Amino acid sequence: PFEKNEHLQFMNLFVCGLLSKALVGLMGRLVSPAVLKKKRALLRSYLSTSVKSHLQGLPTFEGNEGKKVHVLPNFLWIIRCIYETGSERIARTTAKGITASFIKLGYCNVYSGDCTAINFVLQHRQKLLGLDMDNNNIGDYGVNQLRPSISRMTIVRLCVNNLSDSSVEVLAEELCRHRVIKVLGLYNNNISDTGAQLVARIVEECPRLEVLKIGKNKITSVGGRSLAAAVQKSTSIFDVGMWGNSIGDEGAEAFAEALKNHPRLTNLSLSANGITSRGGTCLAEALLQNRVLRIFWLVQNELCDEAAPRLAELVRADTGLSHLWLISNRLTAAGLQHVADALAVNTKLKEICVKGNLVSEEEEKLFLTEKRLRFH
Repeated sequence: PFEKNEHLQFMNLFVCGLLSKALVGLMGRLVSPAVLKKKRALLRSYLSTSVKSHLQGLPTFEGNEGKKVHVLPNFLWIIRCIYETGSERIARTTAKGITASFIKLGYCNVYSGDCTAINFVLQHRQKLLGLDMDNNNIGDYGVNQLRPSISRMTIVRLCVNNLSDSSVEVLAEELCRHRVIKVLGLYNNNISDTGAQLVARIVEECPRLEVLKIGKNKITSVGGRSLAAAVQKSTSIFDVGMWGNSIGDEGAEAFAEALKNHPRLTNLSLSANGITSRGGTCLAEALLQNRVLRIFWLVQNELCDEAAPRLAELVRADTGLSHLWLISNRLTAAGLQHVADALAVNTKLKEICVKGNLVSEEEEKLFLTEKRLRFH
């Protein structure tokens, strides 16, 4: 009954609502109590096993977070039906039958109202859970409806969901209370500096947080400084994605301070943040005091030849950096010559990507001998 037939799916919801405990009085006038009891028992049995059979029929794979499963839209329809019954008993049985430790609900057309149904089931789960709801449209109302379930979530991915600072406020309250979060994804929402300061609180207070993706929001240097200060204090975080904000040179300088002697941070993206040579120089100088960063992206910024000598000094220092992306900046062949010369004494750098800078095809030929300097 949960095939891709919308008329049938809505009929299922209607029937589940009719057989809910709330409508026992109405249905008691239409059928005998014995028949009604039997039908409700059948529905309870069917729904509680539907989720289990749905999940068992999907491919799973083991990852660092445990067993992962990417559910299909039919899963959401089953959850909606369970919610329509209003039965806590069915919800508890269903939650117990979810054995995966990480559920992906991305691209499932989940709306804010669906979060009420999802929470109706997940709030009864006793074990920790990772939930990926990227690329839906749950909004602030949806996050608020998920509040009771957030306490047991180790992974919260809500990228591309039209969230504002009020959603981050809910997340900060719940995640900082329970402190089990490991991965937080909030890419491409409507989070401002106010929300960034709340995320900074999460970074600072949650000792297990390892990954933060908060790119393509509305964060300026104010929020950037708060996040950088929190990253500086964290001993667990190793991956921070800030692509597509507007932290500028002031934010870059704050992250430069965070990078100095950081014990864990291996991946950092400050791409598309309006960073000029001033900020780039500060970052390069700070990385001379860092031995753990491996991947550093400064794509689509405004670095010019003024920053090239410091970048070359960083490359020459051979700190352990393996991937440096400088795509779409304003470096010329003269600036890149400094970097190319430094590569000759570096053993750990695998690539420096410089596509889209101010270098002509003829000038690219000057660097053919250095294969790690990549223009394409």
